[in-house]
Amino acid sequence: MKVAALLIALVAMVQADMYLHNPRGSNNRLDEANRERDNANRLFDSQNNNRGGYNVGSLYYYAGSFVPVEWTNQHSCADQNANCQIIFQYMCGELVRDGASTNTIPDNPLLCQNSNCTTDLKYGMHEPYSYYLDCKLRSRNKGLFIADRNLQGTSAIYTRQNEAGTRRGYECPEERDYYPYWHPTPWVDIAVLTNDVSQCSYYQSQSANVKSRYACVNYTTSTIPNNAADCVNIGRGVWKEFLPTPGLSAPECIDALWSRDNHLGNGVEFPGYPNYYNWTVPNTPAENCVFRVRYNISTGEYNGWNSSVNGNITKVTKTVLTNNIGAQATSATNPTVVQRNQAISSLDVSSYLGFGLNTSEQYRRGYVFRQNPTVMPFSEVPGFGLQLAINTNQFGRTFQDRSHTFAIKTVPDNLKGATIYNLNVRGKRGNIVQV
Repeated sequence: MKVAALLIALVAMVQADMYLHNPRGSNNRLDEANRERDNANRLFDSQNNNRGGYNVGSLYYYAGSFVPVEWTNQHSCADQNANCQIIFQYMCGELVRDGASTNTIPDNPLLCQNSNCTTDLKYGMHEPYSYYLDCKLRSRNKGLFIADRNLQGTSAIYTRQNEAGTRRGYECPEERDYYPYWHPTPWVDIAVLTNDVSQCSYYQSQSANVKSRYACVNYTTSTIPNNAADCVNIGRGVWKEFLPTPGLSAPECIDALWSRDNHLGNGVEFPGYPNYYNWTVPNTPAENCVFRVRYNISTGEYNGWNSSVNGNITKVTKTVLTNNIGAQATSATNPTVVQRNQAISSLDVSSYLGFGLNTSEQYRRGYVFRQNPTVMPFSEVPGFGLQLAINTNQFGRTFQDRSHTFAIKTVPDNLKGATIYNLNVRGKRGNIVQV
């Protein structure tokens, strides 16, 4: 048996970064002296490079003033190479804070002052502990695309991008990875920038700003059901409606600003300037708020809105027949196959590569969607295989950055009626390295 060591890079594996520059994005940093951030799990899952992020950046803005939100994303948006959405949100809360330590806030109250981590100001905190606990106990949405990842649990903290359920602050991994999310969250939607504005009506109508969310309360089971039927019939609970906060409107939804691959720099819409979005600060004074940007990206050839595609790529078979170089086969096409158990999917990888193979030929030659599949590119050379570099937990991926905390203040009397623009300093940065 011979398998070539050559790796063919398939663009379905997406690696990118998202950095928030104004308000200054922390990338989980907190007043640090090192080039590498101390703790990538401090408050949230960014999936960004360890050298990104601003060390400090707490500010205040007047209600109704304009903040030019600036960011850079490493891979393209509004380009044929990628499908993307850039989502802006904010949240405020009395106990939202940056903290004084780079350690992750514990989920064991005995490790915190007065046995209460929520009020232990040593640790940074965005989402409250009760929110994370609900996520940890709630059944995950089993209709979501997980590819061939081996999720190590059944609750909402386990996702395709976080199969081990690693905790980052009190963030809910399922909510982090998907938008719009279907359960209550503390986040308020600001805007969605997308390369497919035909989906804007969906984003706006489904936003928690304007549409109720539901959750199971008063349940009697150890696991929180995630739907009305299970809540009532199994959990013996109440499927409770959580109404939108009064006064909120649907998020703005507009065309994403163009950016190119492998470039953390200025855009083209505003030559010489970074891409930006003017945010009108809400008229809701609060001392402790945080701004969040998420960059949802998949490659251009993958149609994530096609339910038949997503249905196929999440199918699992218990018994897989493989030929002697690791490609899937059937006993009819290869009598030397062996049986083994493995999750696979029927995504038509071959059509993306232009081979036009039929289904049986795809399986025989290994063109199926799984982790690093070995394929036979030449039917007349059955012993020759090449490995495709496909990382299934990156087939569609979400990146994130969050600001340091800021305050929203009431406009003073001498400025009432004036148009206020916030002119902020970003600081000196290299490519992704704070200098």
